[in-house]
Amino acid sequence: MKNSYQNKTDAIIDLQERGYDHDFILKNEYIHCVQESQSICPDDFEVAEAYRFEGKNRMRDNYIIYAIKLLNNDVKGILMTPFSTLTRGLSIHLWSKLANNL
Repeated sequence: MKNSYQNKTDAIIDLQERGYDHDFILKNEYIHCVQESQSICPDDFEVAEAYRFEGKNRMRDNYIIYAIKLLNNDVKGILMTPFSTLTRGLSIHLWSKLANNL
């Protein structure tokens, strides 16, 4: 994961301009697409890109931005999560899918 962005905002704007226009959030065993009100299991999406942003002063300022593509349709979107989220509360299947892209 090579990060060519200066900050999270630049990454999000660029991804949106390239068609990643849906929002995803983590839900234990799934990612949830906000606009579609749909939960997606790890086998039904791929991580196209991932970018890690490290805060200067606090661990809680460390974030990862994932560019997500659903496999069964043309939906693309962004999952932004604190790095600490990947260490707790996720199923092993979802965790391994996301962690393999760091």
